[in-house]
Amino acid sequence: MRRFSALLLAMALVPGAASALSMTDTLEAWKQSSAMDRLQLATRFGKSFVSVNESFTAGYFVKCIDDVAGYPNAQKAKIEDAMRECVASQLRMTGKGQADD
Repeated sequence: MRRFSALLLAMALVPGAASALSMTDTLEAWKQSSAMDRLQLATRFGKSFVSVNESFTAGYFVKCIDDVAGYPNAQKAKIEDAMRECVASQLRMTGKGQADD
């Protein structure tokens, strides 16, 4: 009985883990995911890039990737492609990643 309960618990946890976003998911998956899933992934991006430029916050990535996901024909692009575009765009605007004084 204990094994059966453990198996049911494991089966219940798998769909939740599978629903988390990753960089290799499409922008369509981004648009269809929950705000919490988008924020969790954007937070990882923010933590990775904030040392490059202080404007790279989770909020910046959520908004920017939302914008990129709204481009026509962007649904099949990967989240990582949108993230790269967001980083490149911000670096161009702030002069190669140097913080504005």
